[in-house]
Amino acid sequence: MNGCFQSYFNTATQEQETYFYSTEKEIKIGASLSYQVERTYKPDNDLLIQQRVKDVGQKIAAVNERRDIQYHFKVLDDKKINAFALPGGYVYIFRGLWDKIKESDGMIAAVLAHEVGHVAARHSIKRAQSSIGMNVLAVLVGVSSDIDSYSRSKALAGIYELMLSYSREDELQADVLAVRYLQKTGYDPGAIIDVLKLLQETERERPVQAQHVHTHPYITDRMKAVKERINRGSVSFNDYINAL
Repeated sequence: MNGCFQSYFNTATQEQETYFYSTEKEIKIGASLSYQVERTYKPDNDLLIQQRVKDVGQKIAAVNERRDIQYHFKVLDDKKINAFALPGGYVYIFRGLWDKIKESDGMIAAVLAHEVGHVAARHSIKRAQSSIGMNVLAVLVGVSSDIDSYSRSKALAGIYELMLSYSREDELQADVLAVRYLQKTGYDPGAIIDVLKLLQETERERPVQAQHVHTHPYITDRMKAVKERINRGSVSFNDYINAL
């Protein structure tokens, strides 16, 4: 891959950051990855579900700090209880998770706000800039054109793992950003706690995966951080008086 490092001020993280990929390149990467994802995990054919996730997602996208990209929201027809975001603003919820949160617009918004937080903070593109990430992306975006379907499917599995292997700091930061987005859109940020409790129950039902212990914050830690952020953003008595 040819390119040069560029420095940007990230308004979501409030930090000066350096990227190998420009926004234009990130968008192209995201589009290519989304094509590969949707070849493997087909979008759910229920148009009402797709419209609903799009409507909620666009409300979140409208208030996040990163407006230089278009956001895409879809439900994938797979029983996984998870969601993820690709570079360039492509956000997906698996049907397994959707079925558990579909009765609550707040919980849907909480999941999407967390993933938009990852995009706004550019967590996925930062991880993709690692040497391993670059190799995977090279395959998926066609830089390595002479590959078979088996190699491509392995690369897709690699990028899926890459998108789900955020650092503890990244996960906590996405939660904090999600609180902000839910508050701005009028959704109850407490819905993030509801989603985390759901994920906690799900994790209890499956074997412990040792490789995630040191990279992902415990869900209880995430709940604590979210509660602290919500309370910090609460309206004080003086604010209430001044508003009258």
